[in-house]
Amino acid sequence: MTCVTYAWIIAAVSTVVFLAFWKKIGIKDIPGHRSSHLATTPTAAGACISLVFMGFFFAAQSNFTSLDLPPIAFIFGIMILTIVGFIDDLKELNYKTRLLSHILAVGLVLAQQSLSPVEYVIWFFIGVGLVNACNFLDGLNGLLASQWLLTVGFLLSAFASINSIFWILWISTLVYLFFNFPKARVFIGDTGSTILGFSYFVIVFHLAPNQHGFSSIFIPHDIFILFALFPLGFAWSDVAFTIVRRFIDKRSVTASFGDYGFHYKARFFNSHAFVTLTYLVLNCLLTYVATFLFFNRKNIFLICCLYAVVQLIHWGFVYRLSRKYSV
Repeated sequence: MTCVTYAWIIAAVSTVVFLAFWKKIGIKDIPGHRSSHLATTPTAAGACISLVFMGFFFAAQSNFTSLDLPPIAFIFGIMILTIVGFIDDLKELNYKTRLLSHILAVGLVLAQQSLSPVEYVIWFFIGVGLVNACNFLDGLNGLLASQWLLTVGFLLSAFASINSIFWILWISTLVYLFFNFPKARVFIGDTGSTILGFSYFVIVFHLAPNQHGFSSIFIPHDIFILFALFPLGFAWSDVAFTIVRRFIDKRSVTASFGDYGFHYKARFFNSHAFVTLTYLVLNCLLTYVATFLFFNRKNIFLICCLYAVVQLIHWGFVYRLSRKYSV
């Protein structure tokens, strides 16, 4: 067995131990009228995932294991988001404080790169947007973790080294999924959801420059960015729907109302697991479509038009559900 294989096993076992321990003593999330769960459940389990990941990062820095590492700014970003997210799970923070931590984490990563002003602004909004979007998606058992695992696993398998330290994060998140789906014994909390969003951004940001097979239209690597974000198209659609609907209803965009598209679907189908698995199937389908378009671009216009029609139907369905199950 290789050193990396041992690292994967140690990461899995460590995560199991941490999560089992956290299930006993973790911060409790007591359900309210806006919650999608009914039982009091330990939350902030993302801290366990973060501890395992940071442990391996510093071990690799000290040459105890041979893992490919991102710049040190990434781990500082993880630390910031872990601390702020944990405090937020313990006692809800003002959104401006949380947003500041997202901006700081993303800014640290971008500051180490030589980018044009336009590239910097675009990557900044992608980074902060992904952190917040993944935080939005953490609303049903297994939804965020399964979507992240499939999309990031595909990107790492296709474009990254098997020695990438992000595989440690992937394995730890997979272990967490067993504790969260179909029955939630722990929640990842804002601690974990922001870490997953931030790592997704960093993975795309550091893979993009090496993907020369993808052409660019507006900024360097923009086609690869779309390729990497496309598999979560229906999840992003739910986030967009929620933001638009809240603007129309003149409600806070940042508060928790239990009014995301997947919340309405869970009420309609009366099952978190069914909705999560549906999104997973759609994720697989969009991953296939994205790969197909990369190798067969002559059909891109037709498929994009079909995708737009399907999304309009999807929005119409979610809108009808929102009228029926208004919170």
